[in-house]
Amino acid sequence: LSKMAAVVCTDRILEAIKTVSLQTDLPSDLQKELGGYKDSPASGKCAPIPFQTVKKLHGRLQDGEKKQYLHELLEGSDVYFPPLETPPRNPELVARLERLRREQENRQYAQMTRDMGKRSQQGALSDFGSEAKEVKTYLLALINFMVSVAAAFTFGYVGSEYAFGASVTLRVMTGIILATMVAMADIYFMAKVVEEEVAKHEKQH
Repeated sequence: LSKMAAVVCTDRILEAIKTVSLQTDLPSDLQKELGGYKDSPASGKCAPIPFQTVKKLHGRLQDGEKKQYLHELLEGSDVYFPPLETPPRNPELVARLERLRREQENRQYAQMTRDMGKRSQQGALSDFGSEAKEVKTYLLALINFMVSVAAAFTFGYVGSEYAFGASVTLRVMTGIILATMVAMADIYFMAKVVEEEVAKHEKQH
């Protein structure tokens, strides 16, 4: 510890000060130096004591025939750090910092609103493109469904004539049966496609 260092004054140090102060051969300068601590209250409320003073105090201590060690005297104490003094704030600097803070907040707000506008515009275009794509998909599926059903009916109507030479009524029934079968199959697959598209749309949102 340097000459300017100080330690926390504990009850142990105060007791040692009182003991040393009773010595008749105590030098006057040390007696004066210790006088300010002799009548101090409990260690938690007394002033810090310079480490050099503690070393002088330790040099005067006697415990019977055994001299007390310095670390024993300092037990429970610690290095004293004076509280930091906050320098007064410059009003002009405070005002300038406040102005800069407001300007920065305004810039951030303007940037945020611009970004939100861009994202909103991009989102609207993206949603429109997605919806147009979905409409096109459903329209193509509907056209494919109608063509498939019509082709199945035509195949059943014409094919039964060549295969069995059936009457018009039987040919119509055969065409309807085949068209119904194809329609049911197409409806099943269309339902699967629509279900997948709905699930994909919900996952994106």
